[in-house]
Amino acid sequence: MKTKVILAIETSCDDTSIAILKNQKVLSNVTLSTIDKHCKYGGIVPEIAARGHEQCLSKCFTQALVKAKIKREQLTHIAYAAEPGLPGSIHVGKVFAKSMAFLLDIPLIPINHMMGHVFSFAINKDKKDIRFPFISLVASGGHTSIYLFKSFTNYKLLTKTNDDAIGETLDKIGRMLNLKYPGGISIDQIYCQNKSNVKLINHFQPNAPFSFSGMKTHILNLINQYKMKKNKIDKVSIASSLLKWVIDEILIKLIYYLKKYKVNNLSIGGGVSANKQLRKILSKLKVKISLPEIKYTGDNAAMIGYYAYLITK
Repeated sequence: MKTKVILAIETSCDDTSIAILKNQKVLSNVTLSTIDKHCKYGGIVPEIAARGHEQCLSKCFTQALVKAKIKREQLTHIAYAAEPGLPGSIHVGKVFAKSMAFLLDIPLIPINHMMGHVFSFAINKDKKDIRFPFISLVASGGHTSIYLFKSFTNYKLLTKTNDDAIGETLDKIGRMLNLKYPGGISIDQIYCQNKSNVKLINHFQPNAPFSFSGMKTHILNLINQYKMKKNKIDKVSIASSLLKWVIDEILIKLIYYLKKYKVNNLSIGGGVSANKQLRKILSKLKVKISLPEIKYTGDNAAMIGYYAYLITK
């Protein structure tokens, strides 16, 4: 098999990431975050994110080459996150990738960002070790979807969110509770099982799409009721109850689809897959569960390069 030395670029949201892989092995994965510039706004500002990529890409590229001990002339392919994502951020990464591919005269591979998350559990592993079919949950700040995969490129979208994704819902409710941004991480840190006792709205049906905007409104109304009655807002109780509700909602749907398609393999990807409580609960399912390393749960170029390795000859 011909050796592939892949330069991978990820700029779908606010993190600028460049990785270099030799076949399936990650030689370097450099990620620069501009999260501090977004914190005061309580969320990602697209224009700031795009400008951040312009400022960070060259630095990431240089550092990735040095860490990988690779010269640019040794690169055989360039892969980049082409969709989905913030349009401005995606554009900056695409221009950089196209320019490098033109200068080095090597193939350019556009990669679906979601596919990177799906196969992030297998980074650094040989493709022969991946077992099909499997159900995959991708849960992040912008996406919540469940897929059925029969091969690297043969897959079916089973369900997705009708509105907010899990990550952005946790972030928005975290902001309501005056928790540090990102709210999802703060909620995970203060979670207390014994205090997850706030009564929330009923769950949706197992075969219905995800939907979280109703929960966001419900929590907002709950907080306003506390304020009007001048009652103390128990942030830990509300946050813990919310996280338990979200995890229960995930489990209801995953169990439904695992049984429907008679699949015993499950993978989780995306930023929410780093949640400690989610990982703990999923470990109790009687199926083979594949989880990415924590460093590969967020947006990263290694997953873009790895999926490029999987689908190229």
